[in-house]
Amino acid sequence: MQNISAIFGPWIIGFYAAVLLSVLALARAVPGGRKRLGGAALMALFSIAGLLVVRLMGGPAAGGLPKLTELIARLLGVVAAINVAGVFGFSLALPRLGTGVSKFVEDLILAAAYLLGGLAVVSASGADLSGVLATSAVVTGVVAFSLQDTLGNIIGGMVLQLESSFQPGDWIRVEEHEGVVREIRWRQTTLETLVGDVKIVPNILIMKSPVTVLGRAAAGKRFRAVSFPVYYDSAPGEVIAAVAGALREDPPAGVASAPLPDCVIKDFQPNSAVYEARYFLTDFNAPGGVDAAVRARIYYALTRAGIKISVPSRAIIVSEAAKEVAEKSAREEQARRLAALEGVYLFKALNPEEKALLAARLRPTPFQTGEQMTRQGDRAYWLYIIHRGSAEVRVYSEGGAYRTVKVLGPGDFLGEMGLLTGEPRAATVVAAAETRCYRLDRDSFRDVLAGRPEMAEMIAATLAKRRTELDAVRERLAGEEAARGLAVDERDLLSRIKDFFKI
Repeated sequence: MQNISAIFGPWIIGFYAAVLLSVLALARAVPGGRKRLGGAALMALFSIAGLLVVRLMGGPAAGGLPKLTELIARLLGVVAAINVAGVFGFSLALPRLGTGVSKFVEDLILAAAYLLGGLAVVSASGADLSGVLATSAVVTGVVAFSLQDTLGNIIGGMVLQLESSFQPGDWIRVEEHEGVVREIRWRQTTLETLVGDVKIVPNILIMKSPVTVLGRAAAGKRFRAVSFPVYYDSAPGEVIAAVAGALREDPPAGVASAPLPDCVIKDFQPNSAVYEARYFLTDFNAPGGVDAAVRARIYYALTRAGIKISVPSRAIIVSEAAKEVAEKSAREEQARRLAALEGVYLFKALNPEEKALLAARLRPTPFQTGEQMTRQGDRAYWLYIIHRGSAEVRVYSEGGAYRTVKVLGPGDFLGEMGLLTGEPRAATVVAAAETRCYRLDRDSFRDVLAGRPEMAEMIAATLAKRRTELDAVRERLAGEEAARGLAVDERDLLSRIKDFFKI
């Protein structure tokens, strides 16, 4: 240790020991700064090696190369210390205090520190700073003339930072460039486009061109609109109610719940009316993805409502073979509907003619993955029969938490009490995959009951038996008590069904 002290001196040993120990501590506390810390450690080691070489060459008093080597070694040591201090201040201390500065300001502070540190080292070496500054002025003039565009970009970056016209996270358009601002640096501004590409836009271009701020990160919302055409055979009120209802009741991720999404007529075309679903975007990172989710929600909502999206007109020649294919397809669809009805215990008492009538009135009802099929507490007078996909039955508590009580699949049905008695939904059902259902409405079922009023008694008996059996399992009822509960429940259900269907 005495030999080392004799070569370097106590303050030099303390300086480099502090730098290297700080690098080790910060590398563990700030993983994101390890690259800069690694560079600082390397510069510190080179600085130590340089000072050692100078001592072996006779010290700086020998002049010439030893003196220049010592100057470079000291500069490396100062830069290493400044980098370590920068990581500590910008990556550790400021975030712990809940604040921070932009990358541009960080670079500006570090550049000033490098300049001051370099001048201090040069001054300590005995150099005449007035001569250095005079030479620097001439060099600066030559460099400024040859690097006009680069300096324009740097000055542009400074102006953008000082004026705060837009900030990282804002969505801007500059000429043909459009995207979310990720970073404003000395030379360029980095944009991330809607498709995920990264564009590097020179600051001088931004300074010379009009900039449109499409959405501010601070505001958190950006107006968007998605257009779609619909044939004239659907009334505007039906289209608007279907689309606006779907977007308001269960908005896709990225769509603001307030202001409420809506739907309006945008234009009239020769074969269709053009509608526009309007909403506010809350996620600037992927507006294209949110638009796609809104289009999917529109498609499913219109399909459930039996409304067709318009397609370009074209001449179609129907052949006998095409008619046969269409008839075969209709027969297969009717067979699928009859098979779906067979799985519903409520309709076991129907004869084949009644089942065929009911099957013809089923409405295909698709749901997107994650879309709510029913909402707990809502009133809906129809029943769903799942023939493809799956759905989760969720029971929500007052605090908003939910528990999945059952997973439904092909052949299962839901909403029988809403169809028969108009009771509010007892649970929320969410499509766990792309789910295809058949929907049976109260009006369609009323015609079947009107033809056979006695069927209401059979359905009430079947439904009461099922409910009582479930209650008996839950409450361990037995014997006469269960029988009395069944009779009372059957009479109550029959009364409610007759009152609901007015029979």
